[in-house]
Amino acid sequence: MTQILVIDDEASYREMLKHALEPTQWQVHTADNGVHGLAMARSIKPDLILTDVIMPDISGYEVTRQLRRDPDFARTPILVLTAQAGLEDKLQSFEAGADDHLTKPFEPAELIARLSAQLRRLEASRLAAPTPETREVRLLAVHSLRGGTGSSSLAVNLAVGLASLWKSDTVLLDLNMVAGQVALMLNASLKRTWADLANLEPGELDPDLLYSIIYRHESGLSFIAAPTFPSEAETLKDEILGIALRLLRRRYDYILADLPHDFSPIALQALDAAEVILLVASPEMASLRSAMAAIDTYKKLKYPAEKIKFVLNATFPVSGISKDRIETALKIPVLAMIPYTEERFVEAINLGRPLVSSRPQEPVAALLEDLAFHLSKEADKKTRPENPSEAWTRVYQRHARRRK
Repeated sequence: MTQILVIDDEASYREMLKHALEPTQWQVHTADNGVHGLAMARSIKPDLILTDVIMPDISGYEVTRQLRRDPDFARTPILVLTAQAGLEDKLQSFEAGADDHLTKPFEPAELIARLSAQLRRLEASRLAAPTPETREVRLLAVHSLRGGTGSSSLAVNLAVGLASLWKSDTVLLDLNMVAGQVALMLNASLKRTWADLANLEPGELDPDLLYSIIYRHESGLSFIAAPTFPSEAETLKDEILGIALRLLRRRYDYILADLPHDFSPIALQALDAAEVILLVASPEMASLRSAMAAIDTYKKLKYPAEKIKFVLNATFPVSGISKDRIETALKIPVLAMIPYTEERFVEAINLGRPLVSSRPQEPVAALLEDLAFHLSKEADKKTRPENPSEAWTRVYQRHARRRK
């Protein structure tokens, strides 16, 4: 049954609204002030919220703003019902994140029509969005607490590899708001970035706004770029990323996040949401100490051990600490070792041409392509594509040679 929450400090209006909504057969809950209304909203998770503006504790505008900061209410229809009928009042309602503004006194028929329209939109959006039970989405987070380990190069090549392997919707998120280089590595000139969402309230972010900042690479990979200047993202609200991830899960099969070198709120949101965390380090002491600190933090965050995959990237030509010693010290197996190939990676970065697409026959490109396959969804790995891509064919042929 449809659940409606009415928040109004006047008992007469609460009763009036309940009476007006009787023909709908909706279940109507009431709260007598803003604080009570927020508590009830989080308790019953209504399908729609109707709130007065002027109340003794917090206003309906503040109720709306607080709810919109909560990802659970990012798409819940909220209507402001008030005696304030001026243009400025309506604008305040919409700026706070309300979906509609209706003035008192009201006509019951118009009230029901307005609420019904909002509920229809909500139902349409629910039907349009595949549910987790019917559609598997895989989010990979690439993380390193130390810069210079090649984590961005790894993220870019894995993302291009996944997009090329499966020809399915894949998006790469550059979440390093201070010095993100994904756009450079994909040879893209920036027009829109995360900074274009910086002044939005969480309730204002919708699919159209989010998709307007997504670029498309020639490989078929989609990506969202970090700002050119760190100051441009200073006002980006942490909740925006959480809502963005939920919206992206409705559209993309694979999501990769290139994270900042820290445990900032943005990094934590992506780490929490990820099915797999790729921890990247170089075989030298400073990098390994950072990796050890990251692993310790993952444990404190209660991430399951199988969620963490460790990648060693040789970023210098001389011999580093051996793989066996590293695995013993960190108590984590190495999933993949990327050999030192500085010239190839530097060339790829300078030209904005990822190795997996520009030099697929290079041994290091083959290794990255195989790693992308290994990290793919189990359903994809177990099923031969109807029209295999060139990338899939290369991986299959390599696997076949190894079995001989």
